[in-house]
Amino acid sequence: MFNSRSILLLYVIFAAMIVVAIIVPFSTALLVLLAGVTVVSIITIRTYKNHSGRVENIRRRLSNLKSEGLFVDNRIIEEEDIFYNISLAILKDLERTIFKLVEKNVQLLSLKEIGRTIISSLDEKKLIESVFDYLMRGIGYKEVAFIIVRRKAETLQGIVSIEKNNKISKSVVNFDIKDLKGAIFNSLKTGKSFLIKDIDLHPIEEIDKKKLFPGSTMSSYICVPLVKSSGKPELEEINHCVLNRGIDGENKNLGDLYLTDCKCLSCQQMSLLGLLIVTDGYRATPLTNIDQVTVETVGSLVSSNIENLLLYQELRQAEKFREKVFEGMTHGLVVTDLNGKINFANRSAKLMTQMDIYILEKLTVFDLVRDMDSDKNGSYFFDMLQRDDTVTFHEGYLKRADGYDIPIRLNISKFLGENNEVKGAIVLFVDLSVIKKMEEEIRHLDRLALLGRFTSAIAHEIRNPLTGIGAGVQYLRRSSKFSDEQNLSINSILSEVERLDRIISDLFKVAKPRDILYQKVDLSELIERSYNSVKELFAKKGVEFIKDIDDNILPIEVDPDQMIQVLINLIKNGVEATGKGGKVIARGKYYNEVVNERNIKEKKKIIRIEIIDNGTGIDEKSIERIFEPFFSKKSQGTGLGLFVSHSIIQHHHGKIDAFSRENEGTTIQINLPVNKHER
Repeated sequence: MFNSRSILLLYVIFAAMIVVAIIVPFSTALLVLLAGVTVVSIITIRTYKNHSGRVENIRRRLSNLKSEGLFVDNRIIEEEDIFYNISLAILKDLERTIFKLVEKNVQLLSLKEIGRTIISSLDEKKLIESVFDYLMRGIGYKEVAFIIVRRKAETLQGIVSIEKNNKISKSVVNFDIKDLKGAIFNSLKTGKSFLIKDIDLHPIEEIDKKKLFPGSTMSSYICVPLVKSSGKPELEEINHCVLNRGIDGENKNLGDLYLTDCKCLSCQQMSLLGLLIVTDGYRATPLTNIDQVTVETVGSLVSSNIENLLLYQELRQAEKFREKVFEGMTHGLVVTDLNGKINFANRSAKLMTQMDIYILEKLTVFDLVRDMDSDKNGSYFFDMLQRDDTVTFHEGYLKRADGYDIPIRLNISKFLGENNEVKGAIVLFVDLSVIKKMEEEIRHLDRLALLGRFTSAIAHEIRNPLTGIGAGVQYLRRSSKFSDEQNLSINSILSEVERLDRIISDLFKVAKPRDILYQKVDLSELIERSYNSVKELFAKKGVEFIKDIDDNILPIEVDPDQMIQVLINLIKNGVEATGKGGKVIARGKYYNEVVNERNIKEKKKIIRIEIIDNGTGIDEKSIERIFEPFFSKKSQGTGLGLFVSHSIIQHHHGKIDAFSRENEGTTIQINLPVNKHER
């Protein structure tokens, strides 16, 4: 109870009293002794009070240490050698503190590692598992709840993990914001963390009449809100909130409206992301401020990750939306750099060019597009980069992988960077093949109509004198004798008269076609009858005829006489274009064609007839004109055979096309509906 200075002072006093007692009378010595005792008593009492104050200070500070999780035993203060025992206790607590520091250091290292996982994870499930793994296995909490805001569903979803008897059980619960009260709701609304040490005063609310931690032994818990880095939005930022409508602007308190409705959870201005709840259930020690700081640290990492995850999901959704828009376009789209190199191509561009993306990305726009107005490919492309407006309706040709060029219309606009600098071009091209074909058909119909009017006007005027010329020449040949040379001239005249008569007859067939007499016939039989009509020509030229008809082909409703006329003409053209040893193939196939009429998709049964030869072929310019009247590559041809065939197929509501390359042969393709009611 006394320090060294107090003991030395008492020794000095008692020594002085002894000396005085020896040299002075008894009465005087007694007074001196009493005075000394009094002084010693005063010093002792004063020293005791100072000692008691120090002990009480030690008690208080030890209690504070205990509240922070340092387990100091206050009972040692009651023992006799108090300062010795306190010293021992402090040493023990220092050892415990060092141990806890080591433990916290391990936890911090673990937090560092888990933090890397949390920050880098873009998988929500993996993130949740990492948080549970750290809080439960790394730190030792037995009850943890991870509550996430589900914006689209306008609800909260809680994932609860409980470890009991070395077994971990997990459950998922969905609930509304209206189901929450107390500390959890206050933590969500204020964005502040809470350490609740009295669960009787601030219990965890039941959700849907069920406890969040059933059977828990908790005495304290921690709520840490997960919020965006921007924090809670300023009140003026949410003035547009639907909950504020109809409230006087001067008297309304926007803070009171925050999180008062489930719609608040879906608000883009809301900074709340979720909540972490940790209890001391099934744990030997209650939660302290150190635990609160630990959970807050984890919460800040989790908040950053969830925010990044949401941003990533939004970016991915925006990217997928753009991809779906680009890929869903019916027109081709490519993006190029300043040199014309293709950096992006959508699905339609790949289909139109018949090239994969890895091939397209090796090409430039000049490799794909040929200018219709200039032999210098791409001149318009560089001209566009110097203009302020978008180049539209520029026509050209698109080169395909199969070697064919298709007509297209180009829309070219600048591709601008972040600082509005020109980084390339956006090229949108529209396939004009169907339009060009329709235009050609319209021109053909116009020519047909013109030919009909022309034929109606002069056919009789030509045929009547032609008949007279023929009759007169024959009369002269019968009534007079002519030399062989003169007879040859007369025969030539009659031959030309017959040829003109056939031309006029063909013109009448086109201008005034007779009614179609539909009959259900077998395609194989039609082709066989047509072949038999020109069989001798095949034998004469040494050309092989091959008939290739599908077994499942259906009978077709057509006018057999007119169809035989078409087939004879096509087969005859094929054998005439083929040399000795060549082949002419007559092929028939059946399939369902999907057509879109009046925005209604329907399936039509189609018979496709193809007459294929491996003859000399037709050049690119001529193939576009073979169905024109009076166009023929044969010296003795009238140029009306394919023209008449085209007219017959059109009246059957079918389509006829020609595909050819020089020295590779020709294919004439006919598509006809199986039944007349589908025409």
